[in-house]
Amino acid sequence: MERIDFGKIVMIVILFFVGVFFFGDKVVNWYEHKDDMPFSLSQIVYTKEGFNSIEIAEQEAILSEVTRLCINKHHVDKLNCNDTAYWLAQNLEDEGVELDLAIEWMKPCSLACETGSFDQSQYIKENVPSQLPKRKTEGTKWIWEK
Repeated sequence: MERIDFGKIVMIVILFFVGVFFFGDKVVNWYEHKDDMPFSLSQIVYTKEGFNSIEIAEQEAILSEVTRLCINKHHVDKLNCNDTAYWLAQNLEDEGVELDLAIEWMKPCSLACETGSFDQSQYIKENVPSQLPKRKTEGTKWIWEK
């Protein structure tokens, strides 16, 4: 029968507490959110101008994916609709999307979360300016040309 080596036991206990001190909050956070649904979009637009400049079919596809993601997040993680919309905006901003566009997409996310579906075409007609061709400006007039 071997003797118990108290030095090894003390070293293991010290290493355990050091590990808990440095990595305990990360482990607890991971454990609490291990079943969360990850954020992923196949198409992403980074600016409001970029979103307004693409074709309406592409806008509807992006909004459809955003609302589908919000509905799934609401059901998987059991978040309320406002928290789901803020989750979307935070993740969009983390991906590099302009804050104005992320805030604008919170409304369809919240509505889709509440109703279970969302009509993207109606949203686009109401909120996106018509895509008229842009007029060319005359440019800068020099003072001596007056």
